[in-house]
Amino acid sequence: MIYTKGGDRMSREIVNSVLLLWGSLFCAVSSLYFWITKNYRTEKRGWIYRMQVSTSVLLFCDAMTNLFRGRPDLLGFWMVRISNFFNFFLVELTLLFFHYYICAMLLTPEENAALKRVKAVRAICCVGLALVVVSQFTGLYYTFDASNVYHRTAWYPISMIVPVVAMALDGSLLLQYRVRISRGMFLATGSYLVLPLLAISIQIVHYGLALVDLAIGAAMVLMFLVSIKEQNEEMLRLETSRAHLAEKLDIATVLNRCVEKLSGGGHDLDKATHDLLGVINDYFCADRSYVYELNAANGIAVNTHEFVRDGVSAEKDNLQKVPVEIIASWLEAFERDGIYFMEDVGQVKGTELYAMMRQQNVQRLLAVPLRRETRIIGFLGVDNPREHSHDPTLLSSLQFFVTNSLEQKKVQEKLYRLSYRDTLTGLDNRNRYMELLEAGKENALKQVGGIYMDLNGLKRCNDCFGHAAGDALICRAADALNDVFPGEACRIGGDEFVVICCPVTQEKFEQQVEALRAALVRHQVDAAIGSFWQSLVEDLPAFLREADDRMYREKERQKRAARPSV
Repeated sequence: MIYTKGGDRMSREIVNSVLLLWGSLFCAVSSLYFWITKNYRTEKRGWIYRMQVSTSVLLFCDAMTNLFRGRPDLLGFWMVRISNFFNFFLVELTLLFFHYYICAMLLTPEENAALKRVKAVRAICCVGLALVVVSQFTGLYYTFDASNVYHRTAWYPISMIVPVVAMALDGSLLLQYRVRISRGMFLATGSYLVLPLLAISIQIVHYGLALVDLAIGAAMVLMFLVSIKEQNEEMLRLETSRAHLAEKLDIATVLNRCVEKLSGGGHDLDKATHDLLGVINDYFCADRSYVYELNAANGIAVNTHEFVRDGVSAEKDNLQKVPVEIIASWLEAFERDGIYFMEDVGQVKGTELYAMMRQQNVQRLLAVPLRRETRIIGFLGVDNPREHSHDPTLLSSLQFFVTNSLEQKKVQEKLYRLSYRDTLTGLDNRNRYMELLEAGKENALKQVGGIYMDLNGLKRCNDCFGHAAGDALICRAADALNDVFPGEACRIGGDEFVVICCPVTQEKFEQQVEALRAALVRHQVDAAIGSFWQSLVEDLPAFLREADDRMYREKERQKRAARPSV
C-alpha cells in the first residue's frame, strides 16, 4: 500500500529522516570506538559511551517516527507509538548520562556525594523518565489520531521544562568548575546544553524538523571530536612523560654506576675518577671527558683527570697550565647559569679559546662547575657530546660526588705526606723506606743503584750553633739529594739518608753519585757516601747493607784523613 503526501512535507520529512539516520549511524560508530578504546579514563569512557548509544537509538527512533507517521495500518500504529515513547524517554536518559559524565570530569567523589545540585539533577531526570512512562499510558504529553499522527497536549511544555531545569543546573556546575577542564571540552559540553535549549525554544512555538534530537546529535558529534582531540593530547602527554621518566631512569642508572665507580675504587681515587669519567663519556657518547682544578694562586686551570674514547688523542699533558683568562667566559656562565654549553666552537671565533678548541678538535662542549661551598674550585666537562648534549642533569648530579672525591684526594695526599714524608726536609721518611724494603723482599729488581749517606759533624753543629743550624744543615743535604735524585731519597734517621734507584744503568748511576758529591760541596755539606750498583737484586735489604758498609768504610777513611800526622 502506497501513501502519498504533499511534496513539501514529503521532502522535509525525507531530509529529516536522512539527517537523523546519519546522526544515529555516527553516534553508533562513536559508541563502538569508546567501547573498544582503552586510552580514556574508565569512568568518563563509560558515561560517554552510554551517551553515544542512547543518542544513536534516540535519533534512530525519531527517524522511524518520521517514516511511519501518517500510516493508518497496524505497523504504523505500533511503530509510531514505540518510537515516540523512546524519543521522549531517551532524551531524559541521555541528559542523565550527560550529567554523570560532567560530574566525572568536574567533581571529586566527595563533591559528587555532597553537592545538592547533583542530587537535584538526578532527581529531576528520574521524575522526567517517570512522566514519560506515565504519558505513554495517559496521553499526558501527546495523543495520536486515527492516521497515527502525533499531536501535543496542553501539558506538553512540561516535557520541555523538566529537562531545561536539569540542564540549567548542569550548566551552573560547568560554569563553576570550568577551570578543571580544557577550553575545548568546556565548549563541547556547553554545546550539549546550549544547542538543545535553542532547539526547545524554537520547537515550543514551531514544530517541524526534530530540532531537539538533531541538536543533541550535533552536540554529541562535537563532544566526540573534542574527546578524541583531548585523548590524543593526553596520549602525547603520557608518551612525553614516559620518555622523561625513561630518561630520568637512565640518568639514575648511570648515576648509580658513577657512584659505584667512585666508591668502588678503594684508596685509588685517581683510578675511581678515571672510571667515572668513562661512564660519563659513554652516556654522552663524547670524545673526551675531564676534570679541571683551578689554581687561584697562579691563575691557571689544571687538567687533573681525563678519559678519551678510542681513536681520540689525549690532551691532559698539554693542558696543565691553562690561563684562567682563556676560560673567563666559562667561569662567568658557571656563576650566572650553573653550566657552560658551547653549541658550536664558532661562537668563540677570534679568541684564544677558539684556537685551543680547534687544536683539540672540539666542536661543542658541556661543562658544570665544581664548588667548595660557594667558591668554584674546578669544573667537570665533556667534549663533542653526541647524545644528551642539551641536558646537564647527569653532570650536575655528579658535582658533589666529584668535588668530594677531589677533597678526599687532598686528604689522602696530606695523610701520605704525614705518613711518608719527612716534615723537615720533604723527602720520603723511614715509613716509606720500610715499605720499599718489604716490596723488595717479594720481587726481584733489575739494575738497581743504592746509596747510604751520613752527615759529618751534625752533633757538633747542634752543640755549637744550636738545633736550628743543625736543621739547616740537614735541609741543605736534602736539597743536594733532590738536585740529583728527585723523589728517590729517604731520610731514615737524624743524619742518615738512603737512595734507591731502579732501573738505572751502572754508568748513569756512577755519574749521579759523582753529581751528588758535587752538589754536597755546593750546598756546603760534609757527608760520607756509600754507593753500590747491581744488575739483579733478589734481596734488597742485603743489597742496601752493602751500600751501608761502604758508607762506613768511607767515613773511616775520612776520619783517618782528618787526623793530624805525627
